Amino acid sequence: MHAMFIENIIMFIPFGVFLPTLFERFRNWRLCVLTGFLCSCSIEISQYITQRGYMQLDDVVTNTVGALLGWGSMEGGAALA
Repeated sequence: MHAMFIENIIMFIPFGVFLPTLFERFRNWRLCVLTGFLCSCSIEISQYITQRGYMQLDDVVTNTVGALLGWGSMEGGAALA
């Protein structure tokens, strides 16, 4: 179970990096993280509806944390440049 926790975070880090890189509107951390949260909710709801996989609240939380970490690393990299 611990490995899936880390994998969910890692899976959404690129989301937090590429979304603000490609779309200037998402450089606001709140909007970027909210979008990651909503995408994660969409994934979990589709799993519930189709009965594929398991709908879990901790997946939403870890995916959202991954989007936040991705945004933070993108901002940190931009500050160094």
